[in-house]
Amino acid sequence: MASYLFVFNPQAKRCRPEAEAAIVRDARRILPAATIRVTHTVPSAAEETGYEVADFARLSAGVEAVVAVGGDGTVNLVATALMRSGLYRQVPLGVIPYGTGNNLVRSFGLEREAEKALLTIRQGHTVRLDVGVINRRFYFINASFGLFAYLIARRVTRSLVGWTYDALRHLGFTPWPVRLRYTDGAGREHTLPLQRYIVGALLNTSHYGSILRMAPDAVSDDGLFDVKLVHEAPRFAYPLLFTVILTGQYDLSRNTTTFRAARLEVLPETPCGFETDGDLIPVQARYEVEVAGQLRLLVPHPAGK
Repeated sequence: MASYLFVFNPQAKRCRPEAEAAIVRDARRILPAATIRVTHTVPSAAEETGYEVADFARLSAGVEAVVAVGGDGTVNLVATALMRSGLYRQVPLGVIPYGTGNNLVRSFGLEREAEKALLTIRQGHTVRLDVGVINRRFYFINASFGLFAYLIARRVTRSLVGWTYDALRHLGFTPWPVRLRYTDGAGREHTLPLQRYIVGALLNTSHYGSILRMAPDAVSDDGLFDVKLVHEAPRFAYPLLFTVILTGQYDLSRNTTTFRAARLEVLPETPCGFETDGDLIPVQARYEVEVAGQLRLLVPHPAGK
């Protein structure tokens, strides 16, 4: 008999006990021949990770798929568990979006309603996505240094309205001086001189933070990161730069640089925050980013096939 492991995040925006119970009931109805196993994300004893999936090694044995119920941070935790266990090679990842940030919804057409998402999981159709690692910490969707990490550290709410408010009240931030070294898809090494950046994003999907279409040309399974850099600019240019970040139209401004990289080294001159899928990682003097492998993501079957 097939088994599915559902991982719930009790901290996710919409994940309440009654919602969890309803999803489990729907799963048993839509996947009637399967055993439904349930676990949760819990605080981790390892300070650098913050949270982990409870009893993952035992509960994931022999499963057909692991299903993350939550936002991008929850997906990242489940993807990390799959990578560390080695199960990512044979066990696909399903997602039921239940958090603030749901980049996969917009990037891959995932269903927001639990019942429809379960039907997608039952179909079993997958696509491959690159998984990155930053200083031995996995990340699944997107990561960035500079402004986004700065705002996450100072946010007062997780709502989209709150993000807008936080961005406006911190317009006085100072861009971060950073040196970059990277290896492109052909194996050539490049060094960028010291520059001040508003934000540097390493993107694996078209969308960031659900509403920002920062990488409309992203290829999620090419073994490369789409790197988008927004340089220091006069304050009067900020509306244009925020338009660039919102739409991904980098040709609108000269204060941007874009490239694809197989490996990236970030060397800040001053302390610079880094976040992965909406969660902060400890501030470090040097960040090394590279592709660690690929996961299979359960997505809706292409129309007409």
